[in-house]
Amino acid sequence: MKLHPTAVVSPRAVVHSSVEIGPFAVVEADAVIGQGCTLASRSTVKSFAVLGRDVSVGEGTVIGGVPQHICPPEHPGRVVIGERTVLRENVTVHRAMKSEGETRVGSDCLLMVGSHVAHDCIVGSRVIITNNVLLGGHVQVGDRAVLGGAVAIHQHCRVGRLAMIGGCARVIQDVPPFVLTDGESAMIVGLNRIGLRRSGMSQDDMLQLKEAYRLIYRRGLPFDEMVAALEQEFDAGPAIEFAEFFRSSKRGFVQERRSPPKVAIRVHPAVEDLDDDVQEFKRKAG
Repeated sequence: MKLHPTAVVSPRAVVHSSVEIGPFAVVEADAVIGQGCTLASRSTVKSFAVLGRDVSVGEGTVIGGVPQHICPPEHPGRVVIGERTVLRENVTVHRAMKSEGETRVGSDCLLMVGSHVAHDCIVGSRVIITNNVLLGGHVQVGDRAVLGGAVAIHQHCRVGRLAMIGGCARVIQDVPPFVLTDGESAMIVGLNRIGLRRSGMSQDDMLQLKEAYRLIYRRGLPFDEMVAALEQEFDAGPAIEFAEFFRSSKRGFVQERRSPPKVAIRVHPAVEDLDDDVQEFKRKAG
């Protein structure tokens, strides 16, 4: 183990021999640090935090803090960080509220500077959480989702697989899988086409998602009829995830943003006066 002399590592922590720990870092009792992990200066891995292989922890990051709750539990649960996940500077990930619970971040994720994962959150794999994103307690984020800078997600909300949320969005309801959400309005503006292509999804699957999107947002069906239609028309492929997601919601869903209807262009009276002056000038000159 490569240990800086100013680092503090509890003898009750489980730390693999290949781990590198930088200046003034702290590893508390009952923490578990897997093979190949690196802990930068001033980072802290607290009790009952578990880091998988090759996790990178940036400067000032705190993993395993007590939940931010008006009545914090005496015996909170664990934090589990998946393999090859990168947590940049000043990220915070808090333990679950109950001793048997977990706050979990999947493998191959990137949590950028100042992002926060609250107690009992479940974050999938290959998720990108950009600077200053805030996940409230019990939030769930699906695999390969992307959360733009300064996004704030309300407690108990869910973000579906391969969804993308634009920067500064205030999310207070569930975001379905595969969609793109505008940051300014926090409303859906279509499918996350770039993310779908990058995920390696086939053209046929993307066309299926397009058909399902039209069913959901363009047919004008009542909610129960819409979900039933999804189940009837899509019994295989990625579109089946829509019905499953809608059936299990408790907070409702982010709606689609519709473009305003086209309006006629009105001409200011001053322009009409100018046209009259031009015509008079041409008559006199001609």
